[in-house]
Amino acid sequence: MSTAGHLEAEASTPANPFAFTAENEQKIAEIRTRYPSHQSAVLPVLWVAQQQVLADPSRPRQLTPDVIRAVAAACGLKPAYVWGVATFYTMYHTKPVGERLIEVCTSVACALVGGEELYEHVCHRLEVDPATGGTTADGTFTVRRAECLGACGYAPMLQLDEGPFFEHLTPEKADELLAEWKRELAARAGGKPATGSSGSVKEGLSR
Repeated sequence: MSTAGHLEAEASTPANPFAFTAENEQKIAEIRTRYPSHQSAVLPVLWVAQQQVLADPSRPRQLTPDVIRAVAAACGLKPAYVWGVATFYTMYHTKPVGERLIEVCTSVACALVGGEELYEHVCHRLEVDPATGGTTADGTFTVRRAECLGACGYAPMLQLDEGPFFEHLTPEKADELLAEWKRELAARAGGKPATGSSGSVKEGLSR
């Protein structure tokens, strides 16, 4: 199958085609001024698109074909080229992700001190197949392996979304994190502030 064919096969286009917000169009215009060629702007423009997608609860939580086309148009590129870039980097979601993305480092430094066991523990707790990783049945969590996250001295560890690292983890500490993240999601769904925060847990777990 051609690259364009893969682009169509990965996801169907939502009913309302993607369009950048006015704010993001201004942001993209500024991004393009940083580079001698618009092609060089494709990575940050993809990131802007992905952040807009993840902030919109009406859209699939992935870079669907209409998003890829919008990025291509913004950068003056072919959609197939943008798709090739997006599928090369794991930070771009070419498949749907849950409300929270958990990436457990299983590279050598982490694997030697329990990274693989941590990954399997998190998968089992969330009822995700550790052989493939994936998303929980209710769509709240996605778990996947990550190659080196650059925190080898603090292994085993994981990253939540594109944000904080949680380090020196044990299965028990991972359970604490999962319990808090579930409380946060439940509180968000109910419109109530969560008790505690991931930041406070991190302070307790990363020392």
